[in-house]
Amino acid sequence: MEDAEKYRHFSRINEVFTPETPINSRELFAGRAHERDRVINTIFRRGAHAVLFGERGVGKTSLANTIFDFLVAVLGEANYAIARVTCSASMNFEAIWKSLFRELSVEYEDKELTLDSWLEANPHAENVRQTISVLSNPSILVIDEFNEITDESTKKALADTIKTLSDNSVNTTLIIVGVADSVDKLIADHASLDRCIAQIKMPRMSKKELLEIVDKGMKKCELTVESDVRQRMADYSQGLPSYTHLLARESALCAIRDGRTEIILVDLKNAIRESVDNQLGTHLTAYTDAVSAPRAKYFKPVLLACALAKKDEKGFFYATNVTEPFRTITGKDYAIPAFAKTLRDFSSKRGPILEQVGRKYRFRKPLMEPFIILRGLADGLILENQLTRPSATASEPEQLSLLSFSSAQG
Repeated sequence: MEDAEKYRHFSRINEVFTPETPINSRELFAGRAHERDRVINTIFRRGAHAVLFGERGVGKTSLANTIFDFLVAVLGEANYAIARVTCSASMNFEAIWKSLFRELSVEYEDKELTLDSWLEANPHAENVRQTISVLSNPSILVIDEFNEITDESTKKALADTIKTLSDNSVNTTLIIVGVADSVDKLIADHASLDRCIAQIKMPRMSKKELLEIVDKGMKKCELTVESDVRQRMADYSQGLPSYTHLLARESALCAIRDGRTEIILVDLKNAIRESVDNQLGTHLTAYTDAVSAPRAKYFKPVLLACALAKKDEKGFFYATNVTEPFRTITGKDYAIPAFAKTLRDFSSKRGPILEQVGRKYRFRKPLMEPFIILRGLADGLILENQLTRPSATASEPEQLSLLSFSSAQG
């Protein structure tokens, strides 16, 4: 393969597979048909607003970013004013709306003025409603990373704004996006908003949806991928699309460097090593902090067993769920007392990398789970053929787990 062709492939691969940033193009967006339809239906309902919530890394921002593109595709031409803001911990109610209104403008006395100049200082909910009402077109306003806001008065003011926009049938739709287990952890006084908000939980993606990411991207890049490798890109992602993008990108780059347009197993193995050694630095640091200690022989296998343990819908597991994968990883018949203290350490002084609620544990950062499994594969703690194979047609996320201890022994 000539250098010019190789570099064209490099460029396209990095344009299509973007693990570091959300998707902002309908052409590259995959899956989430149900959640997308719910958001669009909310936009069509005057006085209704949407709250997208769920774990970090499941694609909430990507969905919010591409909604307008989908509207254009459906309607041919969507006459909406659009604006978005990404919140930070330092922002208050006024800062959020000033940022949004800088992206919206109106004609006034032969001049084009942005709406932030219309907003009063120290605004309350009614000031925001009155300012939005200046717009002649319907609007879609995305408030992303709202979980970063810790000031309760700002949360309360936003709840008041949603209510007054709904009560007055203002032709705008707010899309609030944030990391949370439930809406009441994201927005204050949400109970009073039940009538006017669509609560849209974003679960982890199914394998079918993750495969759609691979297929769409490879077609755009004019590459092919072996069937088993394609399946494993989705399996190892554990329902988190950023990992699918990462493994697909690094596998594709590896194949092109080797002068091939077909991605094979060796490319995926190299992609795993590249990902855990170089591309996931933040996770690597947290992992190293957790497992590095004198005489920490079983820290790595216990943490890997936690990543592969059976979990509930909120990601929690019990110590008893760790027993079977720990036995399989170590090849020895250990019981809970062998690793109980290690679990407690992981939720206190080892990072902490886990959080403990009563007798239950879960990873503080869900994005750590796939990293730990990939790390285990790269370090030879587990083998690829020890891992289960989730169904490629399942419409719900399936956890990746180890074959049973007895099966592994046999």
